[in-house]
Amino acid sequence: MPQTLKKQALTLTIANGFTRGLGFLFRLMTARLMGAEAIGVMELSASAAMLALTPATAGLPTAMSRVTARPNADQHAVLRAGLSLNRRIALVMMPLLLLLAPGMAWLLSDFRTLPAILISIPAVFLLGCCAVYSGWFYGRGDMLTPAQCECSEQVVRFVGSLVLLLIFTRSPLSVRAALPGFAGILAGICVWMMFRRRAPLPPGVPSADLRRELLALSAPTAVSRLCQTCLRMLTAVLLPLCLRQSGLTASAATAQFGLLNGMAMPLIMAPGIITSAMCMVAAPAVSRQESNRVRLKRTMRQLLLLAGLIGCLSSCVLFLFAQPISMLLYGEPALTGVLMALSPLSMLFAIQQVQFGLVTGLGVQRRTMPGTIVSSVLTLVVMSALCPMPSVRIFGALLAMLAGSLVRVIWNAAVLQSAKRAA
Repeated sequence: MPQTLKKQALTLTIANGFTRGLGFLFRLMTARLMGAEAIGVMELSASAAMLALTPATAGLPTAMSRVTARPNADQHAVLRAGLSLNRRIALVMMPLLLLLAPGMAWLLSDFRTLPAILISIPAVFLLGCCAVYSGWFYGRGDMLTPAQCECSEQVVRFVGSLVLLLIFTRSPLSVRAALPGFAGILAGICVWMMFRRRAPLPPGVPSADLRRELLALSAPTAVSRLCQTCLRMLTAVLLPLCLRQSGLTASAATAQFGLLNGMAMPLIMAPGIITSAMCMVAAPAVSRQESNRVRLKRTMRQLLLLAGLIGCLSSCVLFLFAQPISMLLYGEPALTGVLMALSPLSMLFAIQQVQFGLVTGLGVQRRTMPGTIVSSVLTLVVMSALCPMPSVRIFGALLAMLAGSLVRVIWNAAVLQSAKRAA
């Protein structure tokens, strides 16, 4: 990578290392304080809330960074337009989430998720604002400010969640599952105020043209991410149902879901500490290098190779040390087999994350949407076919996730190869 990209990626990697490390410690603490079933309820509610959060957060950071990074861009005008767009999205999604929350809880077959879903409503506006500010700072080449804000958010969320869980330790399971979400709202308010202090806006009217451009740039990514969010929501509905069909009780099925999403997935996504930083610096960097074909291809090749090496190392560690990791961190023997089977997904996720940054920087997000849809359908079909089998159960979900991710990585690779030839 060029030296400037290395410095930017290093700044974000250090911040990601801190936030992911604290987030992982948060997972460990909440798993011990809440138990697998409460973790399962929290993850179920999160899958529903993400449907409302995705339009506000998915495409805006990279769209903001791409537009802000342009030569001679009116950066304050871009920020005003991004914040205006986020307000409009929030005015639609927040009331919609409020109206649909009971139906989502019914669809999840667990009304204990309702408090956590309702708690997440203010997060649509708050996280959307943070996404706009982060993308704006990335486009300006300022990685330090978003990194500091992200670290502050994680600290407030971590401390707030632990304090609330310790105070309400005897509360009903539905209340305990909602407490981390409430702490997240408090953290979102703190970060929003920090961003506003770092980037005060002069008076002015948001540009309708810039707002439309940001919407056009963010929409393909948002739709693609919405497909993945819908997949997560459908998985949250389908997986516990299939596990119950295999002979498990409702409580045991929810606990298995918590084991997969609340315990295994944070470990599988550990390379994101580095690859998410690479993703964020890749989008504006590739956008700037579109006119230099040789330099563009070299940067893309280096980023993808590094992502593959990082993911491969993570997969090997998880496979070889699955048992001590499961026992020392969670005290869950059942997690060992899940980690071993799911370990290749760590490499696929690492590659996919960097591919996303490159795709966004080249502005070819629309071409990846069919791949996202195909992979999502494949995941659901394999899961619904295998998970009801008593001899397979949760491992059917693991195979489904691996198959879907592999298809997505291959599709994205084909899109990037085509874009490189056309550059």
